Amino acid sequence: MWKQLTIGLILLSFLSCNKAKESNSDSDNSSLESGMKFDKPKWALKDGRDYPFRELMLEDIVYNDTIRTLDVEEISKLLGDPDRQSEGFFYYTVSQKRIGSWPVHTRSMVIKFTNTSTIEWIKIHE
Repeated sequence: MWKQLTIGLILLSFLSCNKAKESNSDSDNSSLESGMKFDKPKWALKDGRDYPFRELMLEDIVYNDTIRTLDVEEISKLLGDPDRQSEGFFYYTVSQKRIGSWPVHTRSMVIKFTNTSTIEWIKIHE
């Protein structure tokens, strides 16, 4: 009887610890989803190979009507040089998951420009 009670208490303590961990991770995800306003210095900040604030600012840029009125030069001044550029497209790395040094999943913001150097669209590419 004493053994069963001890095992039950240990099991109950493990379950309560796990529940607290789930609650903390949910609150962390909600703060990430809430986002933040665009901030040029934070957008440019790079920690190793990662950009710690780009994910938080992504929605503010993609859905910002003012940014959509800018041309190629103005976008370069505002967001900095793109991580990659080709034939009317700017690619800005937002986040990247790696195994060692190998990229497994990359999330990018892609800006397509028209022939007149104005923005045609801004999309998130995964």
